[in-house]
Amino acid sequence: MKATKQGLYNILALILFFIVIPFTAYTPEEIIIYEIFEEPEPEPELEPELEPEPIPRILIALGDSVSAGFGVADTERYTALFFDMLREGDYIDKYINMAEDGFTTTMLLSFLNNLNEYDLSHIRSACVITLNIGGNDLLTPLIEYLPTQEDVMDIALELWDFIQESVVIVAEVMEIAHDFQEALDNFSLWRVWELPGLNRMVQDASPVLGDVTDMFERVNSLQLVGLLPMVYGSFSPELDAMLLNSVELFADEFNEIIAWLKLHAPDAIIIVNTVYNPIPTQILGMSFEGISDRANELVRTINSIIVEKAGAKGYLVADVYAGFANEPDNVMNFFVDTSALTLSFDIIHPSAAGHRLIADINYELFVSR
Repeated sequence: MKATKQGLYNILALILFFIVIPFTAYTPEEIIIYEIFEEPEPEPELEPELEPEPIPRILIALGDSVSAGFGVADTERYTALFFDMLREGDYIDKYINMAEDGFTTTMLLSFLNNLNEYDLSHIRSACVITLNIGGNDLLTPLIEYLPTQEDVMDIALELWDFIQESVVIVAEVMEIAHDFQEALDNFSLWRVWELPGLNRMVQDASPVLGDVTDMFERVNSLQLVGLLPMVYGSFSPELDAMLLNSVELFADEFNEIIAWLKLHAPDAIIIVNTVYNPIPTQILGMSFEGISDRANELVRTINSIIVEKAGAKGYLVADVYAGFANEPDNVMNFFVDTSALTLSFDIIHPSAAGHRLIADINYELFVSR
């Protein structure tokens, strides 16, 4: 048993010898301890924080040919001039003109209700919206009532032919009337042999009288009857009824347009321009006072609708009507320049001076709101 224990001790001693000897065989300076160093991963470079681009402050122009700038250069439009003023005052950065020539309230409503998402996003982010609408609601029925340019030319040619033929017919009638009167003066009952001659005269006069009847029928076919009231300074009852219906339609559709804008651009400042009277009291010395006065009554009715709803609906009203009425100089695109041999018969649209006046009225209203 003792021998066995002694043998185990010997074995353990031998194991310890082989473990301890390698460490004791080297001095401390010769012992090398190996350590594993890992190269640290480089820290990601942080990109400099970019300041977010400022959201553009947008001016949007809506409406008809006044907003679209019919008859003037793009830079002369009142909407472009108004934008320049707002940008200089650091109110607006961007300008979008969505106006279309000829727009009525019906057409503008359809346009708004069918905007694509891109254009609608501009409406939603608009800071200022200008609106010109209502003039064509009156002009459209008037233009539809009047003959077209081709019709006028046809009427003029027909009228010329009618006048030439009328001269011949009147001469024939006068000759027949003279002969008939002479025959009657010399006629007596006992000169019965002259009766066949008188009968022939009546027969000869019948075709001429037929020509006179045709002449009056042709006058009626020339479409001049409906224009006669306007020549004498008033609208026909039919045209007046059409214009009154247009005013009633304007009242309904204008409210819908404002409701649409307030829904899609609740934070925008909306400026509505009143409608001016496009029919002057005189054109080239010809008086149109009666027509101009009646048109003025209809225009004032439309403007009263615009003004009446402003406070409740939350929009501003730029009184272009008063501005034009109080302006002594011509602000319409109707002029005759003999020195430059140029002329314009556009009595409906403002000139460059008129657009400048509208821009001034809009800006003064904006800064004083």
